[in-house]
Amino acid sequence: MTQVKKSRMKPRLGQLMKQSGGMYVAEALKRADATMETLREPSLTGIDDYITALDALLVSGQDEAAVIEGLYARAGDIVSLSGAERNEAVQIAARSLCDLLDEAPGLTPSIVAGIKVYIASIKLLHRAPDNPDLQQPILQGLAAVLEKHRGENRSAAD
Repeated sequence: MTQVKKSRMKPRLGQLMKQSGGMYVAEALKRADATMETLREPSLTGIDDYITALDALLVSGQDEAAVIEGLYARAGDIVSLSGAERNEAVQIAARSLCDLLDEAPGLTPSIVAGIKVYIASIKLLHRAPDNPDLQQPILQGLAAVLEKHRGENRSAAD
């Protein structure tokens, strides 16, 4: 008859935690914040470039599908860098622009006007101090633009 031999493994994490030379969570967070601060300005500059690209795409003369795809990609790029902003307003606006573009039946005059409102709003919100009293009316206006286009899409489908 064979015997089952049991052995208890010591978790490696537990062993690592007992070693000297570690750091406290507060120190690790402080270092992470310092690292993020060094990446802040390059990220904000990247958003500047993507906003410029949004404007350029609207007047590029490319076919409709390419313009919509390019606008969507640049808005997504803004979302990816928006952690560098001091507030979430740019990210919310850029995501909402993605929603508008995703649902757009094409570059109708109404959609182009909406896109221009979004770009102007992102410019206003970008690099702005965190002030909910100023941001909320802008974000509410963008939500209204999106809902208006959704209503137009529903009416066109009926």
